[in-house]
Amino acid sequence: MRVLLSLILLVMMVVSSAISEEKLLDKIVLVVNGKPVLKSEIELAKEWYGVKSDKEAAKKLIDQIILAQAAEKVGIHATPTEVDNAILRLARMNRLGSVNEFKKRLEERGLVFSLFKDLIKREIVISKFVHIYLKRNLFEGIEEGKAVDLRKIRLIYLDKSKPGFNEKYEILKKLVNKEPFDKLAKEYSDDPVTAEKGGLLGEVKKGDLVKTLDKPIWEHKVGDIFEIDTDKGVYFIKIESEEKKIVHQEPTGEEVNKKLQKEVELYLKKLKENAVVEYIDKSLEG
Repeated sequence: MRVLLSLILLVMMVVSSAISEEKLLDKIVLVVNGKPVLKSEIELAKEWYGVKSDKEAAKKLIDQIILAQAAEKVGIHATPTEVDNAILRLARMNRLGSVNEFKKRLEERGLVFSLFKDLIKREIVISKFVHIYLKRNLFEGIEEGKAVDLRKIRLIYLDKSKPGFNEKYEILKKLVNKEPFDKLAKEYSDDPVTAEKGGLLGEVKKGDLVKTLDKPIWEHKVGDIFEIDTDKGVYFIKIESEEKKIVHQEPTGEEVNKKLQKEVELYLKKLKENAVVEYIDKSLEG
């Protein structure tokens, strides 16, 4: 799976594509965990992933959306600057002088620039997700780099859109400071990736997570359990420990990439077991 943006950029060939120049009539063809997917996004995915069939493009897009949603649930984000810089690199790779030229070229081919930005944002978020969740834990690396403060975080996420939210919230309010946090996470958390690990997000440094989570995590002290309310859900956070560590340089190479790809596939499989995908266009199913 091409989850690292640097690898994905090498295969993106927008200028030489053969997409019809006739502007697409947009309609919703899929819904992935509540997120509508448009026909134009399928066309964009065909271009991005280099596949010919709508069904194959839909499969890859579903995987991308599910992974990005999992990352966002635990506070991983991509800044507008990161997205803009990635698109600028793409423009230059395609021998275009600016993002505006790149945007114009996309729109000439019937592709929606705002949807393209969303796709790039998801790729960046997934790349960070892989690094924080998987690569740091899979490989010890070598002791090179600088010392940084890392906090070990556990979380319980309650999705406001899911049935039973109020009941689970009231239960956790009563028990979160009395019962083992990892046990409560396994039983009540709506984030399947961290739930099976007792809510363990892993070690994070300042700036790793979205500001809504990052700021209070570094304002509280080790041992604190606290609540963060957002539009989409409620987080119960536990700061388990803090250490100053050398940021390791992870090993690279074909063998490492194979291990990482396998780990991503296992995570995605677990996420898909809990995902809800509705096929409005039945030809994309299967």
